[in-house]
Amino acid sequence: MESAEREAWKPSKCTDFHLHGLVKESLLQPRKKINWRRAIGDVPPREEPQEIVAFLSFVLRGFAIPASDFFCGLLHYWGVQVHHLTPNSILHISIFVHLCEAYLGIEPHFDLFRHLFHLKPQPRSSSIDTIGGAGLQLRQGLGLKYIPYKLSGKVID
Repeated sequence: MESAEREAWKPSKCTDFHLHGLVKESLLQPRKKINWRRAIGDVPPREEPQEIVAFLSFVLRGFAIPASDFFCGLLHYWGVQVHHLTPNSILHISIFVHLCEAYLGIEPHFDLFRHLFHLKPQPRSSSIDTIGGAGLQLRQGLGLKYIPYKLSGKVID
């Protein structure tokens, strides 16, 4: 890993206390079920085979493990990993999935999602930032045709 890429990561502040709190709030499955672990001391976080890097802010916005086939399909389609997405991108996906499953009564529809949203790589498609380097955005002109909701403008740490 290049030095600049390594410097993009900040040490994790998320402790077992935080993770157990998410379990208590039913936002994260128990450790014995999905075998999560904290990344304190890992800069950057090191994932083992069959592991992913996820952030507290993602879980607070609806990201759950195991991830759905729909979510994995989006990652594959755009060629990104979970840590490339912004927390608000996770929120967009969570709201869309809820709209499909709870309101429309259908499985999340890949083509409908692509019609509504596009991925905006940062700083550019040939070189995306290691963390939060890809944001989902509602396509121009569709704001009045989709569910209105407010996104967080500030994600601390």
